[in-house]
Amino acid sequence: MGMARHRLTTSFFHMALRGVTGGCPRCGSHGWFRHWFHRKERCPRCGYKAERQDGYMLGAMTMNVIITFFLLALVIIIGTVVSYPDLNVPVMIIVGLSIAVVWPFVFYPNTYTLWAAVDLLMHPLEPEEVADAEAHADPAWLAAQGRRSA
Repeated sequence: MGMARHRLTTSFFHMALRGVTGGCPRCGSHGWFRHWFHRKERCPRCGYKAERQDGYMLGAMTMNVIITFFLLALVIIIGTVVSYPDLNVPVMIIVGLSIAVVWPFVFYPNTYTLWAAVDLLMHPLEPEEVADAEAHADPAWLAAQGRRSA
């Protein structure tokens, strides 16, 4: 079996798309979260460990902050373009505050899985991490991948 298939590599676009939709970047499963803010330790399908090292959560929080600031910048730019020359500052402030307060909570699971995709691209799984993931993977999924259960 080739290393590419063994690592379940796919393009960053596919991993990021899986992450944006809340799926595991490795296999696409949507079972990482029990509830909105309570994630499981591993992907229930492929066994990918959600938190690969200490401080992993910082990347997900940073991703959420970056996306929130990007949306706030869009509000300012679009609000300025649409209402120029008579800027409608109160509406821009209300929309901006709404995004700043609501967006981080609404998109939390997706920023976590999106960060997992970015991390997986930057740091592909080491052979021992693959073995560990497969030891916790769903046996039916492993069989479908052409591997035996650990």
